[in-house]
Amino acid sequence: MNRRLRVLALPVAAVAALAVQPVPAGAQESGYVVIVNAANPVASLSRQQLADIFMKRMAQWPDGFGEAHPVDQPAVAAVRDAFSRGVHGKPAAAVASWWGQQMFSGRATPPPQRPHDRGVLAFVRGDASAVGYIAGGTAPPDVKVLRVTP
Repeated sequence: MNRRLRVLALPVAAVAALAVQPVPAGAQESGYVVIVNAANPVASLSRQQLADIFMKRMAQWPDGFGEAHPVDQPAVAAVRDAFSRGVHGKPAAAVASWWGQQMFSGRATPPPQRPHDRGVLAFVRGDASAVGYIAGGTAPPDVKVLRVTP
């Protein structure tokens, strides 16, 4: 087996192991805050719209603000898992595995990743069309917290 196939096979095994674990009730409602650039006029998105932006099925902001630029955190980050479970309804490993398949087949590339909350904040501050998420709590005043509706 070549190295590329071996790397892709590992997340699939991890996804199978995670699929049987129950999702804690609070994990879908806490653990992350969705943020956008302070200049972005969007105040809220549905979970489906947010999922579509992060899966690159929706490229534009719904109000015509322009192209949406999502930014992720590493698949192993607790905040990414909370976000993935809350927005995509799947663990971060499952979403990362799907992106691996998309990249391997040449169909799509995932959103860029930043290694931690500070990196996501810097990305969002520097791009008026950016959307990201950081660990739950309060966001700095120079970014806007996006309300996520069911």
